[in-house]
Amino acid sequence: MNRLRSSFIVFIILLTGCSVVTRNAASNNFKNTIDDNAKRISIERDFSVVLSMDVIHINDQVRKAYVDEYARLYLLSTKEKDKMLQQQMEQDKQWEAFYLIVYTAPGIESSLDSTDSLWKMYLDAGGAIEPPVSVDEINAQRDFIKGFFPWISSWDTVYLVRFKKQQSGYKAGIKFIVTGILGKGETDF
Repeated sequence: MNRLRSSFIVFIILLTGCSVVTRNAASNNFKNTIDDNAKRISIERDFSVVLSMDVIHINDQVRKAYVDEYARLYLLSTKEKDKMLQQQMEQDKQWEAFYLIVYTAPGIESSLDSTDSLWKMYLDAGGAIEPPVSVDEINAQRDFIKGFFPWISSWDTVYLVRFKKQQSGYKAGIKFIVTGILGKGETDF
C-alpha cells in the first residue's frame, strides 16, 4: 500500500510540478548589430578609470535589429512587427539617439541627467557641435533593458540620450563627446 501511495504522490508531483523554464538568449543578429554600433569611452585620471561609458548608437540598423529581436521574444504578428518598425523609423528620422551604459569610480558623480553634472555631452555632426535635447536615466525599465544588454552590471547606470537630427544629413560621420573637469573622451560613428 505504501508503495502504491508513493507512486501516486510522485505521479502527482510530476504531473503538476514539471515545467521547463529557459532564458531567451539574444540572437546572433542582434548581438552582432549591437557590437557593430557600440564604442567605449574610458577616461582615466592618476592611472585610474574615473568614467567608463559604452556608447551604443541607435541608428536604423540597431532599430531594425531591436524590432526583429523584440518580435522574436514576444511572438509579435507580422502586422504588430511592421507597426513597431514604422514607429522606430519615425524616431530615427527625428533623433540621433544613444544608449549609454556608464560606470564611474566610487565617489565620482555619474548623474548625466542632472543640470549640474560633472559631465557634459555633445554631438559633433560635421563641425556643428550640439548639446543633447534629452538625457533620461532608464532604471525604471532596467530588467527589460538588461534582457537586451545582459552585460549591464548593478554598478552601471543606463541612459537614453537624444540629439536633434540634422534633416540635411551629414557630410561626414558623427562624433559623440563627453567632457568635464575630470577629462574628455570622444568616439566616431
